[in-house]
Parts: sequence; C-alpha cells; structure tokens
Amino acid sequence: MAESPTFRKPDRYKMSGYRAYNFKMPERYDASRYLRLCQVPLWHRTVVDELERENRAVAILDVGCGTGALLVRLAGAGFGSLAGVDLAPRMLEVAREKLAASGARADLRPADAEDVLPWPAGSFDAVTMTGALHHFYRPLDLLAEVRRVLRPGGRFLLVDPCFVAPVRLLFNLYLRAFPHDGDFRFYGASGARRLLATGGFDCAEPRRVGLWAYFLRATRA
Repeated sequence: MAESPTFRKPDRYKMSGYRAYNFKMPERYDASRYLRLCQVPLWHRTVVDELERENRAVAILDVGCGTGALLVRLAGAGFGSLAGVDLAPRMLEVAREKLAASGARADLRPADAEDVLPWPAGSFDAVTMTGALHHFYRPLDLLAEVRRVLRPGGRFLLVDPCFVAPVRLLFNLYLRAFPHDGDFRFYGASGARRLLATGGFDCAEPRRVGLWAYFLRATRA
C-alpha cells in the first residue's frame, strides 16, 4: 500500500490504525455509527465544560485529534491557542478543512505520539485525548511525551470507552489475535487511573460520561 511510513516504534496495532484512519476513514469518519453509539459529542462537551473555567489564552494540545471535532468546539468556546496531533495525515487534512470552514485555526502536525510529540517541553497548559488511549501499545511512552510537553501543573483530560469487565476482557483477548483499526487494549476507569499514576500524573476520581465512557482529570506531578 502506498504511503506506508516507517515508524521508529512499530507494532501491528499502529500499522492497523494507520491503514484504517489514513485510508479508509478520513472522508466518512464523522458520519460513522460509532460516534453516535459511543456518544462522542458528549465526550467533547465534557472536556470543553471542564476547560470553561480556564483563561481563554491557555495553550491546548489535542492528542489523536482525528478530524478536529474537539478542536472546533474548543475554538467555538473562545480558546485560541490550539494544536492537534494525529498518526494519520489524511485525517488532519479533513481537520484543516473543518477548522477553516468554522473560521478557527490550530497548529496540526502528523506524528507518532508514542515516539515524539513535535513541540518543545512545556509548550501546553492542557492536553486532551478523547477515544484514543485504547490504541496505544506503549501507553507509558505516550504519557511520558504528554508529561514532557505539559507545563508544571498542566492538566491532562482523558475520555475513553469503557465496558463492563467481562465484555472488556473478551474484547482485549480478541484484539491480541486480531487488531481492529488499531485497537489494542480497553481499560476500566480504575485501570486507566493507575496507568496515569504510573506515568507521573496525579489523578482525580474518574467519573462516568454517558453510557460508554469514563473521564479522567490528571495533573502533571
């Protein structure tokens, strides 16, 4: 397949995700049933509501920004210093079109967030990530980069799908053998909180978001 990149930290989940999100999904992702079923707009509203108390000049990075839906909402809420990163360059092309159509701007860059986020240390006051944690084969490498680009005391706001333990176990066993669109491992809310604590973050109690997700607010320790 054309345009297959060489990643410095390759794995089959990453390549599965790249093929899906760079080739199959860019033009149809925003109309997918997944967004409605998992209540993704509610995830975005939760993150925006959490940031409402912040000064609108804060710098925000959205990791796994996809087609830019959260960035558009943040811009609509008055935040102006926005950036986004995604593994799939073609998803970013769609994001640029959506941002331009809404009159918003963001610094969008393709990169492997498990490897190096292409910004200097301490560049952001907040990092957001919705619906992406379960894609990362090396989540502690991701968290090290998120921590690096956050300023001291900066916040990491995370939303990810959550399923009851038996279903989550079956999903994860299946994904070991058959990567699906880059999915690697789904976490329960408490498991995700422990992961972030291991990665150097102070985490508040998780809370449920809609039917299928949890929200975690963490601070760079």
